Amino acid sequence: MTPWLDLELLFDLYPDTATRNDFLRRAWQVLSADRMALSAALERRDHGEARQLAHRIQGTTAFLNGARERTVELFGALNQGLAQSDVDQITAACGPVLTYLSGLETALLSAAAAPGGCRNAWTEDAGTRPQ
Repeated sequence: MTPWLDLELLFDLYPDTATRNDFLRRAWQVLSADRMALSAALERRDHGEARQLAHRIQGTTAFLNGARERTVELFGALNQGLAQSDVDQITAACGPVLTYLSGLETALLSAAAAPGGCRNAWTEDAGTRPQ
């Protein structure tokens, strides 16, 4: 399973609650915009743009969740499909990636809104988390 957020890293980088919450909200804004742009590029079948966006989102995701290898696995089939312009593979692979990203966005907002900082935030929901 791929985790949502590496809370320990966030506390190390942003020990101040207000600064950390600002970062979490900015990360949500960027990730949300990139996810929507990726969805639009996939709908247009603009594989070049989608590939660049997927690469950027993968890096952001790996930083936020602290699980580089699992993130590579999550994005692997989508990246391969985009590189080969394989519409069937792209179609099959984009669902789990977009679902995970939606969950990550929710985790970012929950962590930013949690009283006392993100240590008390919801960080996973087995019902929407990729297996």
